[in-house]
Amino acid sequence: MSKALNPQRRVVGGRAVVNRDWIREFTGASVGTAARWYKVRLEQPKEHRHPEKERIDGTDFYDEEQFRDFYTWFQQEKASKVLKADPELYQADPEGVVSINTAAKWLGFSGASAIRKYLKDNPDYFPKPLAEPVEGPTGRMIPGFRVGDLQDFDRKRTGDKLGRAGRRPGPQPGAAVGRPSALEEVLAAELSARAGGEPLTATQLAEQYAAEAIGRDGYHPGLAAELSVQYGGPQRSWEYVVRTALEHRPAAAPARSEADRRAAVALAALRERGDIRGLAASLAREHGGSPDVWSRAVNAARGIAGSTTDHPTPKDESR
Repeated sequence: MSKALNPQRRVVGGRAVVNRDWIREFTGASVGTAARWYKVRLEQPKEHRHPEKERIDGTDFYDEEQFRDFYTWFQQEKASKVLKADPELYQADPEGVVSINTAAKWLGFSGASAIRKYLKDNPDYFPKPLAEPVEGPTGRMIPGFRVGDLQDFDRKRTGDKLGRAGRRPGPQPGAAVGRPSALEEVLAAELSARAGGEPLTATQLAEQYAAEAIGRDGYHPGLAAELSVQYGGPQRSWEYVVRTALEHRPAAAPARSEADRRAAVALAALRERGDIRGLAASLAREHGGSPDVWSRAVNAARGIAGSTTDHPTPKDESR
């Protein structure tokens, strides 16, 4: 169960100030989104910048008038970046039916594959196709959509980022939504599965995955690429996530040496298989490297486990 909001508004020196929960209630933003607005304030135009925080009785407050001005600017910025629909969309009969190809063209998408991906990964984001397919340009039957549904979808495109699985976080029935980010698309299923817990943005969930990988294996330059392959999404998005994870845990991020990594693998093998003869040779075949190197790793693992004194076993024959 997510923690209930505690919005607060005070008047200090003739100015109204509000806390972060008030901002979240007012905008419907998630914890991560509201925090990011403040974090990147120096990148915003000075005349519309998110207000600085003021510490009052142990709680951060923000100038209400300045925040309202910032949020008005922010909404306008989002709306200006939304894809523009083809005028044909609104010239068509709302009760008419068009193919997925025409829908993509009218909405300014790169192709029908964009709609297919939204339907697969964010089922509540894009209008559902009709039960009866329509004939495509090659004669093959393809999904069809009611024109009125496409018009309603376009009117709601404001540039907002989506919450979990295509739904904007917060109690906002009918709230306008926008196009999902790359991470929101690839992590939609996991975000949906966590719907009963503390609300998470896709970036926050991705940062959790990155932090877990760093804690388990240490940081190395190819980590973002590995996470991109494992979870999907562009590598540049994961590079940002990894940087953020490192910033949040600077003391825990040093890279683990290869010797330490091999010793950890050998220790796990010792615990799983026991100190069997030929273990180093098996690890060399499974993980690469020479049997001599893995023999040293096995010996190091024995020292960690204390097996050399508590459970004497035959010397590992690596060759």
